[in-house]
Amino acid sequence: MDDKLFETLLYVFVIVAVSAVGLVLYRKEIAFMMKAKTSKGRIVNWMSAVIGGKRYYFPMIEFVPEGYEPQLFRAEDRCEGKPLYEPGTEVIVKYLPTDPEHRKVIYPKN
Repeated sequence: MDDKLFETLLYVFVIVAVSAVGLVLYRKEIAFMMKAKTSKGRIVNWMSAVIGGKRYYFPMIEFVPEGYEPQLFRAEDRCEGKPLYEPGTEVIVKYLPTDPEHRKVIYPKN
């Protein structure tokens, strides 16, 4: 019986430890998702850049955060070869109401 109890406690400890590490590593992401507002946006154009000899395309996104002027920004997401979406494609922009510069773009599924 002691072996079974020890094994159960070991599993519980491992699960708690992994959960704690996950919370520590992703606390900013979790806080962002809990506080973020959502706005519709759209890809207005693509910006290209050559990095390490390869051509990458970055979407230019326009959206209007609640209580702010329209914003146009270059997303950090990139694709290689050719743009994945046509200009005019609608996207979802998640942003912090206190800091619209902190944002994430959710693209439609292909």
